Amino acid sequence: DQFPKWNPINRETNLGRLQLRYGDALDAVDLFVSTVDPGKEPPLTTANTLLSILAMDYPVEKLNCYLSDDGASKLTFDAVNETSGFAKKWVPFCKKFAVEPRAPEAYFAQKADFLKGQVQSSFVNERRNMKKEYEEFKVRINHLVSDFQNVPEDGWTMADGSYWPGNNARDHPGMIQVFLGPSGGKDVEGNALPRLVYVSREKRPGFNHHKKAGAMNALIRVSALLTNAPHILILDCDH
Repeated sequence: DQFPKWNPINRETNLGRLQLRYGDALDAVDLFVSTVDPGKEPPLTTANTLLSILAMDYPVEKLNCYLSDDGASKLTFDAVNETSGFAKKWVPFCKKFAVEPRAPEAYFAQKADFLKGQVQSSFVNERRNMKKEYEEFKVRINHLVSDFQNVPEDGWTMADGSYWPGNNARDHPGMIQVFLGPSGGKDVEGNALPRLVYVSREKRPGFNHHKKAGAMNALIRVSALLTNAPHILILDCDH
């Protein structure tokens, strides 16, 4: 008797209209990305995750990306540095032409007609140039990975010759580096970029660091001081 009275309703969020409707009322978001071992989690994969976040269709002043490197790897740090440089080219390209997906590896690998829906005459040339830029970026990342196969006897050093604090992954101070953001430069078209922060929490022998849960707690404390967004989204480095 009840079945004929049912009136099922399907609701779907229209993401394309979200910013148009709410605009400046959108809340800030802190996105947490976690990684530990670049040998098991390739730096190029992590880089693509970061690039897709930085290119999100969201107000840049309300978008903050934090990478937790729980292995204190100099390779991961250098890869993030390279990624921040490439983001200055990739982010404006994505937003100018509304390309999807916004991870460059997935975008350039797709077999679909990349011209579908494109009306700007400059798209073909700019896409070709961006693909070349990405291939050069991949080579630089691959070069970093190759260089880090042989660990120096005295450990890694930084660009200024100082000792890399994370040479002992189980005994090192905390490290925080802001790569992009209000004081981190603009993209190639002069626009602001979302904040990108590298974090490797302090570790000392004899303490239980609680693995990923501990790493996320450290990011919560760092982000509370820097951005303190009301919303947090946690991602793995291969999302």
